[in-house]
Amino acid sequence: MIFLNDQAKKTLKVIGVIIGILILWGIFNLSRMTLNAPASMDLPQSKGTGLSDSSFSLPSGINSAREWATDSSSSEMMINENSGAGSVPSEPVQTDKKVIKNGNLSLKVEKTEKAAEEISQIARSQGGEVFSTNFYERVKGQKSGSMTIKVPVQKFEETVEKMKEVATQVISESTSGQDVTEQYADLQVQVKNKKAEEESFVKILDRAGKIEDVLAVTQQISRVRGEIERLEGRIRFMDSQTDMSTITVSLSEDIEIAPISNDWRPWQIVKKSFSELIDSMQGFVDGLIRFVIVTVPSLAIFLLIIWIVWKIGKKIFGQKI
Repeated sequence: MIFLNDQAKKTLKVIGVIIGILILWGIFNLSRMTLNAPASMDLPQSKGTGLSDSSFSLPSGINSAREWATDSSSSEMMINENSGAGSVPSEPVQTDKKVIKNGNLSLKVEKTEKAAEEISQIARSQGGEVFSTNFYERVKGQKSGSMTIKVPVQKFEETVEKMKEVATQVISESTSGQDVTEQYADLQVQVKNKKAEEESFVKILDRAGKIEDVLAVTQQISRVRGEIERLEGRIRFMDSQTDMSTITVSLSEDIEIAPISNDWRPWQIVKKSFSELIDSMQGFVDGLIRFVIVTVPSLAIFLLIIWIVWKIGKKIFGQKI
């Protein structure tokens, strides 16, 4: 048996305490690492989709579908990595050339109404339609106005040439075009990517377990669906602009001798002259009546006064008057 002195016993106790502290520190660190290990959402497998639990996992450091759904950058990463349909295409979408065409014509014609009818028939024969008309009459018998025509882009040049044949003179002609092929293709790419994003959110929704996760993902699906509808609306509008071209036609009648006045009516002048003659004769008769009734008696009284004054003066002054 080995006997240790007091100094050796104290040393062994100190070593034992240090070893115990180290063991406890190691156990504490191991427990903390276990608790802080990255967690993945254990979502139930969707029914009828054929997806396994490992086919769609959340990025490390995100513990719920709600956190994943509210992070737009994470959603784009999941679309590109986990959904074959959602990958961004490496090449732009191939599309036909898209051009917006507009034209303006100012024409002199023999008769506006006849020319407008002929232009309408030309538009319908080319697969188009008359969009609007506006005609007015400044001088009696002479009409002017404008028409707006919609025709297919492929028939634009041919339609313009046929409309010019209706005129006696082409006063002015202008056409313009805008190539929107690039913008159209970009919209299609955006729609494709948004639909892929929507599909990925739907897969997440099928696998979500918590109510808050379902609500968060549903909100994101609604947002993406709204963006898809907005983009598709812009595509439909651009289709309408590029499929049908617009031609505005101004028409005016080519009349060499116009009426002197729109208000010139000789018979009305004759009737007005007779009326003025009757008024003049009535005025003359009225004046004559006033002269006989008013002027003659007044003049007689005035002459009588002068005669009386002359007689009195003659008696007073004798022969001197």
